[in-house]
Amino acid sequence: MAEHRFNGLAVHYERYGAGEDVVLLHAGGSSSAQWRKVAGILEDDFHLFAPDFIGFGQTDNWPGPTEPSHDDQAELVASLIEQECDGPVHFVGHSFGGAVVFRLALARPELFRRLVLIEPVLTPLLNLAGREDIFAEYRALAHDFIDNGRAGRDEVAWRNFIDYRNGAGTWEGLSEKARGRFLSGTKQVVDTFLSNLANPTTLEECRTVVVSTLILCGEKTTEPDRVVTEILHREMPHNQHQVIADAEHMSPLTHPESVAAAIRMHLSG
Repeated sequence: MAEHRFNGLAVHYERYGAGEDVVLLHAGGSSSAQWRKVAGILEDDFHLFAPDFIGFGQTDNWPGPTEPSHDDQAELVASLIEQECDGPVHFVGHSFGGAVVFRLALARPELFRRLVLIEPVLTPLLNLAGREDIFAEYRALAHDFIDNGRAGRDEVAWRNFIDYRNGAGTWEGLSEKARGRFLSGTKQVVDTFLSNLANPTTLEECRTVVVSTLILCGEKTTEPDRVVTEILHREMPHNQHQVIADAEHMSPLTHPESVAAAIRMHLSG
C-alpha cells in the first residue's frame, strides 16, 4: 500500500510484483481491491500499480462543485506514472477505468507501451456509430441510478443496477457487508455515470490511438458494453478482440484466471 499526492489530494495505490510496469485501472463503484485476484496471478511476471480513482477506495474526494471528468482522472494516473516509472508502461483499464485510460491514450500517447481494454464505458460512441437504440438502454440505466441516488433511494438505485449487470435477484443474494459497501459509494457512482454520459471521445479520435491494444469482452455481458467493444475493434488501427467465455461485465472479479492469461499473452507480445 502506498500514497501519491495529486493536486493536494492523497491518492492511494497498491503495488505488486516485479518486472515490466503495468497500471491496472478499476471500474466505477469499485477500487484497486478489484485487481487482487488478477494481480496475484500476474505479480511473478510484472510490476503492477493499482490506484484508487478520485473519490473511490482510500483516495480523497474531489473538492470541486462538479464531478471529476475522465480527463481529471487521467491526469491523476499520468502524475502517478511520472513519479513511479521510468519510460512508457503497459495499461489495463476495466469499465470506467477503460474510459479513463482511453482519454489518457489520446492526451499522452508517449506513456504507453501496450493497452488492454476490458469493456470500457465509452457509451457515447454508440450514438456516433448510429446505435442510438442501444445508447438509449444505457442512458435509461444511468438516469435511473442518478435519479434514485440523488433522491436518497440508494438501495433502489443499486438493486436496479446490480441486477441489470448480473441478473435478477443478484442484489438480494449479496451479503449485508457487500450491500453496505456498495451503498456507501452511491455519490461516487452518480458522479461516474455523469462522467460517462459526458465523455467527449469521437470515432475519429478512436482511429488515432495506435498503441497495440487487446479488447476484452465478457460472453454474457450487456448489449451496450458488447457493442462498444465491437465499435472500438472496428475503429482502432492496431487491436485484437477477445471474448471471455461465460463472463459478464465484472470479469476481473469473476474470471481472474482467464483475464490474467489474456493480459499476460498480450503484454508479452
